[in-house]
Amino acid sequence: MKQEEREAFAAAYANNVAHLSSDEVMTFLESYYTTDDRDYSGDYTSIVDALGMWRDAIYYARKT
Repeated sequence: MKQEEREAFAAAYANNVAHLSSDEVMTFLESYYTTDDRDYSGDYTSIVDALGMWRDAIYYARKT
């Protein structure tokens, strides 16, 4: 995921889920995409779920 898409995802997450700030989501994404030491617990479970939906939506949009 490129930086611009990470920022768009973080903003969308913060605007729609409003569970974490976009800065907190960006911090998670940095770790998610650059290390193997990923934390999927607690607050971060919903980010991973949202990432799956984000990817599926992009895939669907590109197909149509």
